[in-house]
Amino acid sequence: MTTKEIMELISLCISLLIPIIGFVTALIKVVKDRNWNLLKSALCEFVIKAEEMLGATGEEKKNAVLGWAQEFCQKQGIKFDADQVSGAIEKLIEVSKKVNKRERQTTQTNLS
Repeated sequence: MTTKEIMELISLCISLLIPIIGFVTALIKVVKDRNWNLLKSALCEFVIKAEEMLGATGEEKKNAVLGWAQEFCQKQGIKFDADQVSGAIEKLIEVSKKVNKRERQTTQTNLS
């Protein structure tokens, strides 16, 4: 093989490597997004389940949801990030409080 042929082969390899890296990066992002969406759906169910824990404090309910989420991640092969999951739980709780507040106001208005 001549030096020119070697240089052409290296050039070809480099030009093929760039789209392959882009494809792999995009594929990893899709998988992570899919896993996060799957986890978010499960978190909604876990928060609802925790609300049924009568007599439990808010902290106990949140810890239960974190535990269920960690178990879910292990079963699904998803990397568990406690900070990210905790933040998502807080957002769900915030939305739930807003919805419950509106429902109470509507019920009180209808009763008046």
